[in-house]
Amino acid sequence: MLTSNQSRRVSKTTMECVHGDFVTRLVYEDATYVSWYFIITVTVVAVFVGGRKMYTNIKKNMAQLEVIVIGAGPIGLTSALIAVQCKRVNKLTLYEELSRFEVENRGYQIAIQSVNVSLLRSFGVDFDNLEGVWRDGCFYTRVGIYLEYIIQILPLYSTDVELKFRSKFDRETGDVIDKIDGRKLVICCDGSGGMASRYLGLSDEHIQHSTGIYGAQAAIERNKHTSVPTPEKRIHNLSFDLSAYGNTSYDEECRSNFTLKIFGNSKRRCLALAIRKGDSQVARSLKTVLDKSMMRNVFLKCFNTYKLSDEASISDSFCLNNMKFSPRLYEIKISQRIENVAYISDNNLFIITEGEATRSLNFNTGLDINIGLKSVTSLQPFIEMITVAETEHSIMETLIFKMEHSDKICKDFLKFGLKEYMFL
Repeated sequence: MLTSNQSRRVSKTTMECVHGDFVTRLVYEDATYVSWYFIITVTVVAVFVGGRKMYTNIKKNMAQLEVIVIGAGPIGLTSALIAVQCKRVNKLTLYEELSRFEVENRGYQIAIQSVNVSLLRSFGVDFDNLEGVWRDGCFYTRVGIYLEYIIQILPLYSTDVELKFRSKFDRETGDVIDKIDGRKLVICCDGSGGMASRYLGLSDEHIQHSTGIYGAQAAIERNKHTSVPTPEKRIHNLSFDLSAYGNTSYDEECRSNFTLKIFGNSKRRCLALAIRKGDSQVARSLKTVLDKSMMRNVFLKCFNTYKLSDEASISDSFCLNNMKFSPRLYEIKISQRIENVAYISDNNLFIITEGEATRSLNFNTGLDINIGLKSVTSLQPFIEMITVAETEHSIMETLIFKMEHSDKICKDFLKFGLKEYMFL
């Protein structure tokens, strides 16, 4: 039999065991509760984050953009052709001051280099169905033919397309664009003298760059001819004897190394004369002496000597009445717009300039529009980027992307000069 003290000790031991089991059970239950709470919390957070990410992805995938193109020239319509093939673009509107008839009947000739032929083929241009001439991978055609072709195929894409001819872009048009819901992109392709970018708030300040080349140009108008496309012809290492004009500085040992290009269609034949900056006495004479008869004779002799084999020669009298030309050599420069891309947050509006609205060259070589064609290669990724850009940082990245690409086009042109356009 247990004594009272022993009984109390047993009872105390039993109570301590029971209390310990209770505490252990409470601790276990608390731990289980915390674990479940943690699991539920993590699950809820994961579902929220995943759902938000899924919502963001769906929102990005469904994001759309409306594009407005100003100008129906080669760069404007090429930009429109690229834009309608972007899945992000739900509508495209084009404004052009001229009538459709005037656009499709522009007579001057353009030359599309082989690299740009490949680019345009990738965007659906079927050169086999375009009237023109091939030479060394380049395609020569009347600009109206190229423009008409793009105008015809634009409505064939799924994007809603509205072409507004005889619609001059002005401040009232800008107000209409501001009222369009959602994100918008305006592509200004209205030339170096266009006002669209100014109306939309871009600065029209430019920087003048020298190409390091002197040049002169001429155009022969033959109104009795039709505008049949012709390939260009380049002649290198030309020198001129100006002694007949009293130029005593001419030196037989001084090689002038002029390059001549004859281009344009059969109705309007163009000539471009270029020489790199240097100490040539002949070049200095042609640059400083204002003698129209001397320059006219230079172009006349050049054309008659190097014209196409099936072309007729021109006479002095015909040249006098039908040739327009530079009276002397001048420095060839390129004008670059300082601000060519912007974002206006109040209107959710992006603005870019392309072609001559971004830069212009004061020297017609027959291939100069290709500076603009090179620039539109960044248009498709730019559209993709601006459509999904939401933060201030991502918007800034898209603007920098476009600015850097445009600047590279200009720097490359200045670095290589007119090499690919004139001297190759």
